[in-house]
Amino acid sequence: MDLQKLISLIGDHENWLADQARGKRADLTLSDLSGFSFGNSTLRQAKLVGTKLEGCDITNSDMRDLDGFGASFVRADLTNSDLSRADLRGTKFYKAILHGTSLRKADLRRGKLMNTRGDKVAIISSDLRQANLNEADLREVGMNGGCLAGASLKHADCRGAIFDECDFKQTDFTGANLEQAKFRDANLEGTNLSDTNLKGACLSGANLSGANFTGADVQGIILEGANLEGISGFNEKVPEGTQQDLQAAIRDQLSMTLEAHKLWVESAGKTGSRCDLQNADLSDVDLSYSILDGANLRGADLTRADLSGARLIMTDLSSSVLDEANLTDARMEGANLRGASLKRADLTSVKLSALELIGPDGEPSGRVWAANLSDANLTRARLSQARCRGANFVGAILKGADLYMADLSDARMTDTDLDGADLTGAVIPISRAAE
Repeated sequence: MDLQKLISLIGDHENWLADQARGKRADLTLSDLSGFSFGNSTLRQAKLVGTKLEGCDITNSDMRDLDGFGASFVRADLTNSDLSRADLRGTKFYKAILHGTSLRKADLRRGKLMNTRGDKVAIISSDLRQANLNEADLREVGMNGGCLAGASLKHADCRGAIFDECDFKQTDFTGANLEQAKFRDANLEGTNLSDTNLKGACLSGANLSGANFTGADVQGIILEGANLEGISGFNEKVPEGTQQDLQAAIRDQLSMTLEAHKLWVESAGKTGSRCDLQNADLSDVDLSYSILDGANLRGADLTRADLSGARLIMTDLSSSVLDEANLTDARMEGANLRGASLKRADLTSVKLSALELIGPDGEPSGRVWAANLSDANLTRARLSQARCRGANFVGAILKGADLYMADLSDARMTDTDLDGADLTGAVIPISRAAE
C-alpha cells in the first residue's frame, strides 16, 4: 500500500472516531503493511482482519476494540500500546515486543477460518512464541489454546486471565501476578514461576514438570491432576490439602456472599456487595433459586451444579464450565455465556431471551440486551421449551442437543452447529429453517 494513502486512511479514521459523519472507519483487511511505522497512532476500532503488520513500529498506539482477527504482528514493536478488548483470535505475535502493552480483556482464543461458502476450513491459534510481554497488562484476557512457548512475561499482570490448554513451555513469568488465573490442561514444562503471585490460580491437569516455584505465593492454588514431576521451589506455604481447604472456604462463605449479593441487587447497588466468584470451583454446589443477577462468575467451574430456578439475569458466565449442570427454569435474560461449556447441561424451560433495558427514568429505553452464547459448547444439552428469542448463538455448538419446542426466533445462528439436534416443534430463524 502507498504510504500517502495509508496516512490518509488513518486521518479519515481519526475523523470517524471524532464524528462518524465526517470520516470513515479504516478497513485494512488483508493488506500487507509490513515495515510501516504507526507509532503514536489512533487505530481504535479499526478493521485489520488478516492484515500483515510484520516488523512494524506500533508503539504508544491506541488500538482498543480493534478487529484484528488472524492478523500478523510478527516481530512488531507494540511497546506501551493499548489493545484492550481487541479481537485477536488466531493472531501471530511471534518474537513481537509487547512490553507494557495492555491486552486487558482481549480475545486471543483459537479462531475459525471460513471459506466463501461459510464452511469451517481451519482452526488457528494465537501465536506469541518468544514474545516480550514484560510488564504487560493481561488482566482477564481469554487465550485458550494459544502458544507462548519461550515468551517472557516478567512482572506481567495476568489476574483472572484464562490460559486453558496454552503452551507455556520454557516461558518466564518471574514476578508476574497470576492471581485467580486459569491454566487448566496447559503445558508449563520448564516454566519459571519464581516470585509470582499464584493465589487461587487453577492449574488442574497442567504439565508442570521441571517448573520453578521459588518464592512464589501459592496460597489456594489448585493442582488437581497436574504433573508435578521435577518441580522446584515449593516451600512451607503449600500445605497438604490446599485445594480442598480453598474449596471448603469458598463454600463456607457462599451463603454470606449470596446474601450480600441479594441486598446489592434489591438495593440497586446501594447496600450489600456484588458477588464475584470469578474462576471459583463451584462444582456440585446447590445454587437453586439463588439470586445472581449481574454476578461475576466468569471462568467458574460449575460442573454438575444445581442452578434450577436461579436468577442469572445479565450474569457474566463467559468461559465458565457448566457441564451437566441443572439450569431448568433458570432466568438468564441478557446473560453472557460466550465460550462457556454446557455439555449435557439441562436447560429445560430456561429463559435466555433478550432483556429490555430500562432507562434512568425507570421507563423502557427501547433497547434490548441479547443473551450471548457465541462460541458456547452445548453438545447434547437439553433446551426443550427453552425461550431464546434474539439470543446470540454465533459459532455455538449444539450437536445432538434437544431443542424440542424451543423458541429461537430472531436468534443469531451464523455458523451454529446443529448436527444431530432434535428440532421437533422448535421455532428457528428463517435462514436456518431453509437449510
